[in-house]
Amino acid sequence: MHTVVGPILTKEGGYAFDMWTPEEGLSRGYAYRRIEDAHYARNAEIRSRKRGRPLAALTCDTLDEFTSAVAERDATFRALDLESRSRGGRTSSIRLSDTAASAIVTAP
Repeated sequence: MHTVVGPILTKEGGYAFDMWTPEEGLSRGYAYRRIEDAHYARNAEIRSRKRGRPLAALTCDTLDEFTSAVAERDATFRALDLESRSRGGRTSSIRLSDTAASAIVTAP
């Protein structure tokens, strides 16, 4: 379960959700004018991530849940990345900063 899908929140006069993956870091979602469109896009993203992998995505219903899940997974992947480097293995890029919680879409 590597993808974390955030809740739909108000953003830039519309409705949006963010996602986090260890490969891409935090991805800002597009701001939809209608909440129904944001729900459709979020559900489509969740379904596309789960194809053939039952635990491929964690969906969060609250901003606190999303922030905690991202921080937990970021710490885990950073530790794995450091362990890999110390063994001379390949490294992955993780683009989530220590202040990621403040960069995530904030609730109104």
